[in-house]
Amino acid sequence: MATGRTRTTARPAAASDRGPRVAVRCADRQVRLEIGLGHEVLWSDVWPIEVVRDGRRAVPRSSWEESIRISDDRVDYLELASRFDGGLCVERQILLAREDRFLLLADVLLARGPAKLEYRSRLPLGPTTRFDESEEGREGFLAGRRRWGRVLPLALPECRAGSCSGSLQRTEQGLELAQSSDGRGLFAPLFVDLDPRRFRRPLTWRRLTVAENLAAQPADVAAGFRVQIGGEQWLIYRSLAAKANRSLLGHNLSSEMLVARFQRNGEVDPLVETE
Repeated sequence: MATGRTRTTARPAAASDRGPRVAVRCADRQVRLEIGLGHEVLWSDVWPIEVVRDGRRAVPRSSWEESIRISDDRVDYLELASRFDGGLCVERQILLAREDRFLLLADVLLARGPAKLEYRSRLPLGPTTRFDESEEGREGFLAGRRRWGRVLPLALPECRAGSCSGSLQRTEQGLELAQSSDGRGLFAPLFVDLDPRRFRRPLTWRRLTVAENLAAQPADVAAGFRVQIGGEQWLIYRSLAAKANRSLLGHNLSSEMLVARFQRNGEVDPLVETE
């Protein structure tokens, strides 16, 4: 993964030329995202974000600064942070799991006090890229000449039946994710499966109950999700309040963020964990 005011190599030289790659550029208080697979560029444009607090639009008051960068044989992880109006801190998380072949794009809104938070972001799809929505679920395929990604809006219910305070849909400006929340924080993750071999396999995702001192925690304190595609499963966790010892699915942790793979014996194998 690359970042900076000028784009450099988008993946480690040792990675396969046919594998996924991500490049990130921060300039003029904007984040530009480029995603490629093999020699093909799947999308490349500004990745915009809109934030509203208590009915008033919040705009960035600082440039995007790199706060965490992790790169090893399995993953590239980049976290950016910026200050917005109204005492909001916004973090952008970009995780490319090369071996597991998925991309996690997530935004985190952190407020100093309780607020009505409204969030909207758009992935910059090109004119030849379409989003094919599922008829029953909220996931969908990204496709051009062929399908190359399956997108899961993890914070939204999997089934379309029933009410939901958010949406994932194709607009004239791109693939738009919208969410809202009452509280001190909001976590908006998109899981993009980049492995065509899994596209025909059944999938499911669920929001998990996060407990602290045996009490379930609200969504503005911490959020956890389980993703399953065929026989493969992943765990995604993000703390939105002060770090504490918490548990989900019987797994105890005191981390700020965890993305992990479930092994066949049920043990958790961390891909990225930040303190």
